[in-house]
This record gives sequence, C-alpha cells and structure tokens, in this order.
Amino acid sequence: MGNKITYFLTTIFVLVSCGGGGGNNNNTNPSPGYGDNNNAPQITNSSANVSAVENQTSAFTVTASDADGDSLTFSISGDDSTLFTIGSSSGIVTFITAPDYENPSDVDNNNVYVIIASVTDGTATDNMMFNINVTNDTDDDTSSENYDGKVIAAGPIQGASVCFVENITEVCSNTEFQTESLQDGSFSLAVEGNPTGFIKTEGGFDPNTNWEIPSNEGLAIGHPTLEQNFLISPLSTMLLAYDNNTEYEVFKTKLGINEDFMIRFDDPYENLNVEANNDVAVIYSQMIVIGEVLKEIHTYENNQPFWIAADNIFNRSGNETSLADTTFIKNILANLDNNFNPTSDQLIDLSAGLSSFLQKIYANSSHIHSNFVKVGTKELEDLMEAVMNGTADSNELDKLIFNTNDWILQNTSWDGNSIDDIEEDLKTTTYTLSNEGSSNYLVDQINPSSTNFIIYVKEGDIIKFEPTSSVTSNHPFLLSTEVDDRDDSSEIGSAEGWNKNTLTLTVTADTPDELYPYCDFHSGMYSQGKIVKVSSYNQNNIDITSSSGALQVKGTVATGPFKGASGFTYKVYLTRQDANDHEHTFYEYPNLTFYMPNDQGYHGAENPSDDEIFKPKSHY
Repeated sequence: MGNKITYFLTTIFVLVSCGGGGGNNNNTNPSPGYGDNNNAPQITNSSANVSAVENQTSAFTVTASDADGDSLTFSISGDDSTLFTIGSSSGIVTFITAPDYENPSDVDNNNVYVIIASVTDGTATDNMMFNINVTNDTDDDTSSENYDGKVIAAGPIQGASVCFVENITEVCSNTEFQTESLQDGSFSLAVEGNPTGFIKTEGGFDPNTNWEIPSNEGLAIGHPTLEQNFLISPLSTMLLAYDNNTEYEVFKTKLGINEDFMIRFDDPYENLNVEANNDVAVIYSQMIVIGEVLKEIHTYENNQPFWIAADNIFNRSGNETSLADTTFIKNILANLDNNFNPTSDQLIDLSAGLSSFLQKIYANSSHIHSNFVKVGTKELEDLMEAVMNGTADSNELDKLIFNTNDWILQNTSWDGNSIDDIEEDLKTTTYTLSNEGSSNYLVDQINPSSTNFIIYVKEGDIIKFEPTSSVTSNHPFLLSTEVDDRDDSSEIGSAEGWNKNTLTLTVTADTPDELYPYCDFHSGMYSQGKIVKVSSYNQNNIDITSSSGALQVKGTVATGPFKGASGFTYKVYLTRQDANDHEHTFYEYPNLTFYMPNDQGYHGAENPSDDEIFKPKSHY
C-alpha cells in the first residue's frame, strides 16, 4: 500500500505456559510408579510476539527443552493454524502460502496471525500461544496518494464509510478504496493509481446529537482533489446530484453565500462567529431537512429530492435567496413530479409547515443547528407525512406554523436547551421619536399633544421608540397609567414590560390596558396620545385614509395559498384598489384585512421593500 500511510497494529498476546518457556502448566506427568517420574518438556521461546515480512514463507521456530533428554514432537493448533505447517521434530513454522500484507488472510484480517504451538515427549505436553505479525515489504508497494477532507452535515459526521467510486450507485463495501470518518468528520482515503470518479459516504452519525444517517444513505462530492483538504457536505452533494454541476458562483449567488466562501474547501463550523460561515451552516441544516421531508412525503422514480431542490435553486428568479422562503418551498412542492398530486389544502399545509420550521433554524457554537436537524428529520417529517395521509391535527399544524419555537419545545424530542426567536423583529414595531422643543414630542412626525394619536398593541407585541438626536436627555420619555403624570406617581417599569433605558415596551399580561407617555421635565408634550392594549384590531380604528399608498406588512400570512409566509409582504393596501384584488390576513394583526393586487408584490420576503411599513395606529 501507500508510502504515505502509517499503519498502527495493536498486538494482544497471551502467555499460556509458565516456567522457562512461559507455559501454562498444561503438562501431563505420568502417575508415579516403578520408582520413575517423567519431567515435562518446556517451550523456551523468549517472546510470544514474533514478526515476519510479507512475501516469504519463513515465519519462526518453536524452541523447547526436556530435562530428561526425551525426543520431542511439535504440532500447532488455533485460529490461523491451517495457514501454517510446523516441522514435527524441528519446530520450524512456515506459511503454506507467502502472506500478502495488503491482503491479510488471518481470521481478523489485521495481519496478526494467531497459533498455539505444542510440544510433547510422548507423555507430557507444553503449549504456548504465538502472535505472528506480518510486516510490510515496501518493495511491492504501488504508488498511492490520499484524499483528505471532512464529512459535514449540521456539523461533523462521525463513523461514516468514505469510499472512492467510479459510479455513484456503487456500495462502499464493494469498493477497493475505503475508510471511515473520525469524530471531527475528518478522513484520509488512500487510492492507488490515478482513478476517476467520486467520493461518497454511507451512514455515520452527528456526535453532537447522535442523529444517524441510514447506512444506505450519505453525502458525496464530485471532482475530488488531491491538492488540498475538501468538504463533503449537503451542498457538494446537491451540486453532484445536479448533473455534477461546477457552477459554484451561480449557486452562491442564488443562495446568498458570500462570494469569498469556497463551497468545496471552507468548513463553516470552524468559526460560526463569522457571518459568512454562519449563513452557510444554516443553509446546510435547511438542505438536510428539505431533502429528508421530500423523501418522506413521496416516492420518486426519476429525479431525486436533492436534484429537484438544486434545479429549483439554479432556476430561481428574483432576488430572494432564503431556502426557507414559502414561495420557494411552495414551488418545489407544486412541481415535485407528475405523480405527486396533493390537494390545494395539503399543498398549503406542507409549504407553510416546512417553511415555518426552516425559518427558525439558526447556527451557533452550542450546535443548536444539529438539534434543529434532528427534529426536522423526525417530528417534522412525521407531521408532513401525516398531512399527506390526511391524519394531521390542525391545531398542531397551526402551532408549528405560527408558534414554531413553542411547537419545537413542547411537541418534539428537542434537547437543545432554549431557542432564540430569530424572527422576533416581526413582533417589533418601531416609532420615531423627536420633539419640537419643550412644546411637544413628535411620533412618526405626528404631534401627540394636539392629535388624538393612538398606538394599538396586543399581548406579545414589542414596540420601540427610536429617538433622534438627544431628545430623551432633555426630555426623559416615560410611561404611566395617568395622563401627563408629572409626579411619577403612576409610572410603570419592567414589571409591566417597559424598559425606559431602551424605550422598549414588551406587551405582556401585566401591561396595563392604557398607557400614557409623558416627559418627566415638561408638561403637555404627549397629552392627547396613548397606547391601547387590545386582543384584536378594529379596522375602523386604523387610519385607512391617510395611508392610501402601497404598504408592506411585517409578519406571517395567516390564510390563503401563501399561509406561513413570514417576513415582509408587499404590495398591500388597507383599502381595495381593484375588484380583482385578493385579500390577506396576518397572524400578528387579527381581525384586519389587507388587499393585494394580483401579480404584484411578494409574500414573506426576507428583506423589506421601499414601501411604508404598516403600523396599527390611528394616524399616518
């Protein structure tokens, strides 16, 4: 084998005799009689561990002595004894066929041949176990080199079979060149000659969660190189599945991957504090979940899930890059293949459920992304399959879609500790805060000292006042249950959800139903305005006159074909613009209806548009 390969052989040996030859007292003495006692022979080899170079039949010689000078006879037994002969009177042990280091023939296939040598004087016997270690003869080695790299999914994959194949359908156990990945996913695969083909993996598990890849499944890479370490990943697998594609820059653009990130060579998990790495780690986890869910809900005759996902990525139009985008997922499912024909309701539930879960995946150094994958390939798969079987519980589906983190923590085997809500900003509405001297504040350029300006909130909402310049240093902005609370007698604080340092109100059950902002230094600066807590919104209380232009709504679509689309939806209106407009409702704004012209705008975009953000307030 290769000169670059170092073999570590662990030799276990047992001494089975005592006395001069280290035997085990398996000697047999005749019964005393006639005044004559026989002394047992003893094997005298100084070590039970011997070496023999491959490609020759000579092994070693068993030596023995007998105090009586009796004629001695040698024989062998044991696991590998059929591969040897021994001179009955000389004790010389030889291989019947010269051993081949590269193709060991011992029982354990580890180049350690085990035999038990016996010597007898015709009456008594001594035994000793020998380990014959066959060593490499470098003269017969052929030129070989190593493919070095890592196997990663949502983190390293340990214990995966890694092999070189000429045809991707080959099974690793039938290949000539194979190895296994270590705990950090690394491997070194030796090959001989200059073969052409692919490197694939089978099985393995994520050591962070013990999530297992089935032994008949795995990852792969096309165009492996001997020049530097490379990564076998979900993305390398997708590129290989998609006609062994090498248009890396196209896929990076379509997925929003930093142009400097090298798909085949950069390990995103080496430093998740780097934004470009973190983005790719999330993509890898999302790819795994998408692929596994697609396999769960349908049986494919032709193109497989990774090919289908790659095709949708490659031919994606527009600027959206997120794999969690509901429109993207819906398009995959709607065009899976000719034999996949879900009802419209099933398609809505599948796209909403899968995209909602994908939208919550994030990566950090605690390997939380591994736990997302574990849930996505178990409980999420099961629920999506139940959608296709008609057995899914509608309440569980809505919980998955609209309260995803709660569903994960309460309805699954999640064991990744608490989950950060990376979509918390969808619940946060920001209002600009400025002033006109000590006369009045301005909130979104509205004067709340002369205008009956009302901000509506509901439990779970977060509202943040964003001051300009030094307005709050000269005019401390406080909240009270009384109008213009100059003596601070009814001022609220953290117990009611108010953080006066960040000017952020998190609306909870303990937040009073009506709150009145005021300046701690000057009276009357917010005397006509207030914050009102409601359980749902009243369309009649929202200003639909002043805001006549197109809006964007930050939230999650609650009904319709794009249910579950989370992010920025535009272009929407508070009033119907055309008889053909379709209606939208949003989970964050119960009891409000929005209108959207057909074939305009986008549902749940990752990034905002230039349209004005909708806010539940009385005046625009």
